[in-house]
Amino acid sequence: MSEARRRAAIGIFTTTADLDAVMSRLHSQGIDRYVAFDIASPPHGAAQSSATPPLSPAMLGDLQARYPHAFVLRIDLTGGPKEEALVARTLLDSAAQSVQLHDL
Repeated sequence: MSEARRRAAIGIFTTTADLDAVMSRLHSQGIDRYVAFDIASPPHGAAQSSATPPLSPAMLGDLQARYPHAFVLRIDLTGGPKEEALVARTLLDSAAQSVQLHDL
């Protein structure tokens, strides 16, 4: 039996206003499977959250080293290719400093 592919989009933002703007846009597009946190202090249990895919310790460490004062928006991509394209376009059109798509 093959496992379903799990993907996540990650956006890095320098201000909470930029982060809030993109979360509001995603929500208006019907996308609400995301979590946002300050990279310096990720939420406890973020790696074990069942609602969203985990950030590995290596990925989290890399993000903290590259963006020590940023905010992370992690979006669970479960809606297929159309949703993935919509989320990617939304993040790329935003004030995100970095946009990444990851297989989990």
